[in-house]
Amino acid sequence: MYGARRLGMACLAFALMMSGGLRAQEGEHAADHAALRSLRDKVATAINQQDMATLTSCFAKTFSFTLLNQQVATKPEQVQGIFNELFRGPSAIISSIKTEPQADGLTRFLDDHTGIAEGSSHETYVLKGGKAVNLTVRWSATVVKEDGIWKVATAHVGLNPLENPLLGAINSFWKKACLGGILAAVLLGVVLGRMSRRPRAA
Repeated sequence: MYGARRLGMACLAFALMMSGGLRAQEGEHAADHAALRSLRDKVATAINQQDMATLTSCFAKTFSFTLLNQQVATKPEQVQGIFNELFRGPSAIISSIKTEPQADGLTRFLDDHTGIAEGSSHETYVLKGGKAVNLTVRWSATVVKEDGIWKVATAHVGLNPLENPLLGAINSFWKKACLGGILAAVLLGVVLGRMSRRPRAA
């Protein structure tokens, strides 16, 4: 009993020490952490609204953005092109996305102008057919302060390849689409065949 009590007190002391350290770090960079939370929310809102102008304004002058499908964009026009392909192109099968990113903890500053952060994001993808797919992804980012404003220098979004409900839903979508096309072709062939066998009027 005495040993368990000592262990509990030690754990409590460690937790208090850690929380004190976090509060000290937050206090030292309180304004930076607040600005970075605003930047995170701005990025999420821009993605949810498919507002590429606002999204690209969040990136640094030199940036690298790896999306969930592992396409990489290093220029604003590439970001726009990838989103057009995913949501608006002739082969697009996703109609909307809702992302809700959360950081694992406070940004860790390498210096006064550079920080790194990571976390997870609950995301909902709505396919063109109306099916909604929920999944959780991991993300990491490097942020830099340019002209006194925090920007995203690198961002990478990844998904466990062994647990990918979005891929399964997309495959199902295309299978149904292909099956529908095959059935339509068969039906057209039957109709044309019957028409060709009709006796011509004298």
